[in-house]
Amino acid sequence: MVRWICCATVTLILCWSQPAQALTVIERDRFYVYFDKAQAEIAGRVLAACEPMAAYLEKRGLAVTTPLHIILDEALDQPQAKAFMIPHREIRIPVRPPGALEDGYLEEDPWRYFLFMGLSAQSIYSERSGIPGMVHTLFGEIISPTIILPEWCIDGIGFLLYEDYRQRPVPAPLAQSIFNAGPIPDLDLVSNHPEIWPGRFSYRIYGRPFVRWLEQRHGWEAILAFIRLHGKGIVPIEIDSKARAAFGQSWGQLWQAFQNEHDPVVHDLQGLPMAGYWDDPFVYWNDLGVHPGLRESGMRGRYGYVDADGWLRLSQYGPDGVSRLRAQRGDRVRTAPRQHIWDPGPGQVAVTRQGHRPHLVLNTPITKPRWPRKHSGRDPEERLIEAPPGVIQLSGPVMDNRGRIAVAGNTGGQWDIWLHDGAWRQMTHSPSVELDPWIEDGRLVFASNVTGRFQIHSLDMRQLTDAPTAAMLPRRTTCLHLGVAGWQPLPLDGDGPPLLSESVLERPAALRRPALAPEMEDKTGEAREPIARPYSPLKSLQTNYLSPDIFYDAEDLQLGLVTDGRDVTKAYAWNAGVRYSEDHALWSWRAGGMINRWSTRATFYPLSYTTSRHTTVDERRYDIRLGWSPLPTDALEIALNWRNRIPFHDEAYWEDAWWGALSYRSAFGNLHTQAVIDLFDGGSQSLYGDILYWFGERVTTVTRLRAGKTWGDLQPGHNTFRIGGNTSEGFFTQRPTRLFPLRGFDANVLDAGQAVSATMEIIWPLMELQAGYKTLPLFLRNLRLGTFVDAGFAAERASRDEWLIGAGFQLITGMEIAWGFMADFSLGLAWPLQQPSDLNHRGPVFLIQIGRPL
Repeated sequence: MVRWICCATVTLILCWSQPAQALTVIERDRFYVYFDKAQAEIAGRVLAACEPMAAYLEKRGLAVTTPLHIILDEALDQPQAKAFMIPHREIRIPVRPPGALEDGYLEEDPWRYFLFMGLSAQSIYSERSGIPGMVHTLFGEIISPTIILPEWCIDGIGFLLYEDYRQRPVPAPLAQSIFNAGPIPDLDLVSNHPEIWPGRFSYRIYGRPFVRWLEQRHGWEAILAFIRLHGKGIVPIEIDSKARAAFGQSWGQLWQAFQNEHDPVVHDLQGLPMAGYWDDPFVYWNDLGVHPGLRESGMRGRYGYVDADGWLRLSQYGPDGVSRLRAQRGDRVRTAPRQHIWDPGPGQVAVTRQGHRPHLVLNTPITKPRWPRKHSGRDPEERLIEAPPGVIQLSGPVMDNRGRIAVAGNTGGQWDIWLHDGAWRQMTHSPSVELDPWIEDGRLVFASNVTGRFQIHSLDMRQLTDAPTAAMLPRRTTCLHLGVAGWQPLPLDGDGPPLLSESVLERPAALRRPALAPEMEDKTGEAREPIARPYSPLKSLQTNYLSPDIFYDAEDLQLGLVTDGRDVTKAYAWNAGVRYSEDHALWSWRAGGMINRWSTRATFYPLSYTTSRHTTVDERRYDIRLGWSPLPTDALEIALNWRNRIPFHDEAYWEDAWWGALSYRSAFGNLHTQAVIDLFDGGSQSLYGDILYWFGERVTTVTRLRAGKTWGDLQPGHNTFRIGGNTSEGFFTQRPTRLFPLRGFDANVLDAGQAVSATMEIIWPLMELQAGYKTLPLFLRNLRLGTFVDAGFAAERASRDEWLIGAGFQLITGMEIAWGFMADFSLGLAWPLQQPSDLNHRGPVFLIQIGRPL
């Protein structure tokens, strides 16, 4: 054991000496900005803005707490600053500038805009006093009531302060058109993320004007008083009593007054809640999925098209904030291997980036080649075209049959239409916003708000539509008109726009780089110029919290404390925790860490259970594990494990064991697989496999097969597999590949050297609820019925008599808790249908689950 620990320590020290990323850090007044060297200019502007922005927020009564780690995140595409309080205070700013109509797309320096919104969120989160303040003194950042607020509150207050900081209104042309197109939705729809129009971004469309109205009617001091009242409240999900104290009315009453004072001009056009569309065959998509097509929640881009093989190509942000190109046909899904790609358009053209610089990308393959190619690097048919100098973002590219590409480009907040036909040519020069180009048969059209609202225009700026609200996204002879409930495809009116003549194409590109507005300039002196230093993880690896920890099952209650830390690259991490077991009168503990692709973990814990065939495991354990992931995706892991086991009933008897493990997991479309091989000392081997496949567009069928087998001497609880068990014990035991859930039976049914479990579940949509009540922190999204059959066995021989079969149903409610935490809540019943003759399990078994259905 000592030799193993020494070897592991030396290995980790060697890994520590190799930085995870070639980052640079600059700092001033405990503001740390981390960046790749290619983003040095942006990082300098961001750091220079920290002090004046923080001083402004403190003047408004909201202090920014330091140290604060600010990361120009090379991996992040989603155009939104992400503020974190634990395990350290952090703001992650996307290196990718926002695309057309995304938040911040009209900012000349979007990175400083994201910085201000992140600093504003950090300052609001830091407001706490009373009991939360005392808890914070003891346990650190585990409690901050102001984190639990509707998104319109955090974002609306930040945006209100940003406009005041800039001393000018920040326009949002399309949001204003939607605001005026129909009645303001009820508060419960804006406080959550409904799947009905106008959907996910309602908090920006209606919440920002509401907070501005609130400030005009009651003043900033009332808003600040509400934040401070909430910061000392011991029930963070209750916000109405604080609103009454600060404003004299509840949030529902205030919202009703806001609705009454903003009667919109309601138009007759009834639209669809779509984000984008393709006209032939007609399909459209939104955050809920593709219609007609696969229903799957996700944040999709506005642009897409159907290729010659019938695949709909879209871009979609993943849970990690990375934009990927996806192709869908029916219920099948494929994903391009290249990350950071968006806005696919006809001609197999899309947009990608290198650092913050946008590029057009042509002929990106959707799937990886079946056989390895002899060359290295990108596919030879894929081609990148860098954006013109000064253009910080590209959006919505389309290619005509002559290979010419039209695209919208952002030059310091000014969006124009550009054309690439071997060289870049700027086609529009209006001070308005031009986007959504379409080029066909030598004619170019696009959307522009030069008249005050978005309409379709030709290259000579002739207006081709006269929508009472907005017209956008021209596609051949169709475009979208904004209605009360969304968008409606209508014919594109007007005579044919002019051809792209040679005289037009001879226009030189206007390679201009606008200067920053005076209030955004860096006014710091040379004496305060920060010194750039190589990256070290030590400053951000410290933790700032201790969190209570609870584990409960039918036999034991354990209470404890846990904490963890990670650096800003997420390549260095550590965790630790302790629990006291009431049943065993024993303290258990855990400590672990990760450096680059190496990880280690040491644990001491009790493991106690008795199966239906009276196999008993009742022991204390010391586990030590060292793992290495050779691939960047963590799909493959190699691990070395050591275990010491001491029975509770016989302190004199103990034994230790060594084993190596090789695990691999992959996902391709609808198929997810995992395999684990364990090689134990003494000649024992173990193999585990897991295959999950789902299909169906509206009615979803989920199938899953798990199997495991051990050869050699069996040691219960060590190299055996168990039917049933509490998978939440995995915080300490880390045994998810040896626990086989089987609904309809009690926990810990059987334990053997081989086991198999198979599940088939059909999930039926029942109704779209989309229901909440004002600021009650619970929003019900949908209701589904899951019907399932589980089967499996754990025995030395796979005979028919050993099979266990259970079946049942569950009602699954998709819901949103506390304005932003998505979950599935399910209640159900399951019955044992078949079991070995020596077992006597009776149903029904009550099922309750929060998370995703099995």
